Amino acid sequence: MLSDIFCDVLPETSPYKTNQMKKDNGLVFGSNIKSDARILWTLPDLGKDYTYITASTFFARRRQRRYVRHVLAFVCDFDTPQGTTPDDILDCYRAARLPIPELIVATATPGHYQAWNILDQPLRIRHDILLAKVSKIHEMMVVALGADPCAVGVERWVRRPTVENSVYCDWYSRTSWDELCDWYDVQKPIKTVKVKAQKVVYIGSLLATPAGRRIQEPVAENGERNRWAYGLGLCLWDAGIPVPEIHTKLHEWNKGLKEPLAMAEIEKIYRSVITGRHHASPRVLSSITGLSAQIKGWYKWAKPRDRRRDHISEVKEDIIQDLWINKIVRETQKAWAERLGVAYRTLKEALAQLRNEGVIEAYTSRGKYAQSFYNLSEGYLNSMSSAELPAAAGAETLFSNGILKGHTAISPLKGTLSSSGGDMPRCGTRLRMQRGNILPEGGCRGG
Repeated sequence: MLSDIFCDVLPETSPYKTNQMKKDNGLVFGSNIKSDARILWTLPDLGKDYTYITASTFFARRRQRRYVRHVLAFVCDFDTPQGTTPDDILDCYRAARLPIPELIVATATPGHYQAWNILDQPLRIRHDILLAKVSKIHEMMVVALGADPCAVGVERWVRRPTVENSVYCDWYSRTSWDELCDWYDVQKPIKTVKVKAQKVVYIGSLLATPAGRRIQEPVAENGERNRWAYGLGLCLWDAGIPVPEIHTKLHEWNKGLKEPLAMAEIEKIYRSVITGRHHASPRVLSSITGLSAQIKGWYKWAKPRDRRRDHISEVKEDIIQDLWINKIVRETQKAWAERLGVAYRTLKEALAQLRNEGVIEAYTSRGKYAQSFYNLSEGYLNSMSSAELPAAAGAETLFSNGILKGHTAISPLKGTLSSSGGDMPRCGTRLRMQRGNILPEGGCRGG
């Protein structure tokens, strides 16, 4: 009987050395006592009168799941009540829409059976993923059949089939691995994709929670009065209650107690509350009152923003504006980022992009006290037209129809050109900028 099951994985003879065993062969364990395992190397060894055996082969001398080489059968253990027949076991398989087992073995306990689904070909375990799938299929079979949930695993001991204990046999059919996989794909739960929830800001305060309403009631007992008073004061403070009302409510709450606190104690708590150094904690408030302090209220969704430019573009414009005003920046990047009010990493990224675009130039001095400084590149300054010159804060534009419009903080002329029409270039004359000086190309110079 067992020779038909293990003929493909056990040789007729064996060298009794694991390292000389062929890859298509494996080791089978047998025992009369589960704690005393014996190795079965060959097919003749299966004839030994053992009580227990493994329905899998192993490539090492340890009966552990990670050493499984072949799976020969899926065995489910049924601890059914006395009087259960093999037909009842078959009905369980039909109800679960599982392949009918080819072998049912009766154990020493009346009503307990082991049903074997013998595979048509030994399943070679070639990687851990396949071994994990075998374990999942076996576990789902046990759950669907209502079998013993503790008897899961292809490495476990099973009752050795004999002619005496076999109560049902079907040697003309076998169960295929693909059939079990198809059943598992139908039965396995479908993974639900978690929808990423939007960020929600709750409007409300702790006073609106059950714990907040409870702490406003003068029911504190001796030993808890100070904590209740301080918690009430912090809740009122965080809710934006005016300071005089906090003072009034604390004294009214204290008067409602069976044994009020001293007036000096309430004043001390009040002064500690209005310092603003501490805030009410939902966890502490819940521990004081024993009620929930979870804030609930209306949803406040983020306002939709029509952002035409990204953040890095704005930072790049700020850098160009700053270099136009200061000509050269010699401070460190961290100090520069702090002065501009941007993140240090954002400034570094913007500077790298501007250098790649040829907008700015960076120089590093040598020596022990080497410093780096930045300025606008010559090519960028020469490529700028009069309409593209940056304007100072408060000035709508630096030029209007080619004529200088007033004196601004970033005016490169710095008062050298008068606003009289005689010294200014005519309307439409193209201006040429050279490192802070604006000159007309027609040869006209102001001043």
